[in-house]
Amino acid sequence: MQTTWLARHDGLEASHTLSDAAGFPRHTHEEYVLSANLAGVEKIWFDGTAQRVEAGQVTIYNPLTVQASEFVTPGSAFFSLHLDVGWLRRLCQQSELSLQGDMLFQEGAFDDPALFAAIAALCQDSEVGGQERQLLLLAALLPHQHACRPGARPAPLHAVIRFMHANLTEALRLEDLAAVADVSPFHLVRSFRQQTHMTPMRYLQQLRLMEARRRLRRGEAPAAVAHALGFYDQSHLSNAFKRVMGTSPQRYALPRRINSL
Repeated sequence: MQTTWLARHDGLEASHTLSDAAGFPRHTHEEYVLSANLAGVEKIWFDGTAQRVEAGQVTIYNPLTVQASEFVTPGSAFFSLHLDVGWLRRLCQQSELSLQGDMLFQEGAFDDPALFAAIAALCQDSEVGGQERQLLLLAALLPHQHACRPGARPAPLHAVIRFMHANLTEALRLEDLAAVADVSPFHLVRSFRQQTHMTPMRYLQQLRLMEARRRLRRGEAPAAVAHALGFYDQSHLSNAFKRVMGTSPQRYALPRRINSL
């Protein structure tokens, strides 16, 4: 599997993935993730729901949704857009759309030719910054908006996640996280998995990978990022990063700009 990060512009990232096998393990992103399935069949899983994605369909994930996928057929290919939460809110405000609370969308696989075309058009834009294409994406995405909000996480779990965010560069142990929630490690692992579909240490690694992406975009060297965020070495970061992003930290930091594929 190889993911090419095509372009990056002001909170919007575009990529193209080709795969003959494998898939992505359970992971999460801090952005909205929209994909257009160009070829092949993909089995997806998100927050306990399983679906099949055919060529010509789109997928939508909200920020921090735990997701995974398996490519069923050889020659699978898709375009993806990662939309920063602030970027999407700014685009809505510039379009004079009223916003109340968080913007959440229906998740999963959909037959939506307009959204498919909008994702593909932006991914083939050399700068992904064309205003008309961004507005067409917004127009196609808004019909999927819905008012449902996920249930609130228990306060101890929320405290643990806040603690993780505040200590990404520290060498945290499971016992440290359990102490924040004032429960045993066993009870923390059980409740954390029930709420997030991940173990606490796996979730912590996902947060560190998000921070790694931010630092790489700022131009920090992969070796320095690995050291700062508690990975054993650059190889450890690279292996974890590629499982989630489909490419190495070095390649991710330098997206090429294209006019077409």
